[in-house]
Amino acid sequence: MKKLLDYAEDIRQNHPQIWKKGGNTQGNDSYDTLKEIVNRGHFEEKDRAFVQTWNAWKARHQNHTNIAGMVASLKWLAVPEVGLRKMKKVITEEVKKEK
Repeated sequence: MKKLLDYAEDIRQNHPQIWKKGGNTQGNDSYDTLKEIVNRGHFEEKDRAFVQTWNAWKARHQNHTNIAGMVASLKWLAVPEVGLRKMKKVITEEVKKEK
């Protein structure tokens, strides 16, 4: 999960226009929570309700294949059904368009 977080953070910091294409305020807030959990290295009791929300939103973004869906999945640190490689490919293509 740490590698996915590192990738997400790179997109967030270096490609904010792409980051904005996926998700909403809840996705951004949840990303911040997930970042804290991953950096901590474990879930705590206080995270119990969040984990339920996380599982629901991961499932919601499972079948997305466009850039908005891929970035939304990334914000939830979720790998869509098409896989991590495809998700990164879609995002990388968008990064190339940025230049």
